[in-house]
Amino acid sequence: MVRNNRIILIDADVVSHFITGGEILNLTHIFPIPIKILDKVYAELERFKKRKTEVENLVTQKLIEVIPFPEEDEEIKKEYFSIKKLQFKGDGESACMAVAKFQKHILASSNLKDIQHYCRLHGIDYLTTMDFLCEALRIGMFTEERCDRFISAVLTAKSKLPVKKMKDYTCRKLDFI
Repeated sequence: MVRNNRIILIDADVVSHFITGGEILNLTHIFPIPIKILDKVYAELERFKKRKTEVENLVTQKLIEVIPFPEEDEEIKKEYFSIKKLQFKGDGESACMAVAKFQKHILASSNLKDIQHYCRLHGIDYLTTMDFLCEALRIGMFTEERCDRFISAVLTAKSKLPVKKMKDYTCRKLDFI
């Protein structure tokens, strides 16, 4: 479902990848859809000194807006607690999935083992770090070499990505963007 007022709700792992990959300032320029971060995700990122500074800079520069979790929406709140309790997901991830489900936003998370089934089950569109890299490459923002440097930096930091080189990844077709 494509809607003009959709946003990308970004989870901590994608933000962390872009910080580690040295491309955090480019994150919000890859897709033509606003990226927002729920306060619960922001709180997760604040626990890490380097990430906190980088994310605060994005917020200060108005590249990413921190939005409150909709506490007043009982349906979303109930789903959030259900995801946390029954699926053992973290605060930020649970919040993003619940909000994306009911507000029809796009979820950005690279924890496919945690989100993929839920997103498919509930018709939630999602993006991964690799989708951001594919789009950056497709629009000419990044070269393949730049993507490879990004991937290498993320893997060196012991984070997970599915490939070591961009040429080894098959980009998904993103009909919902």
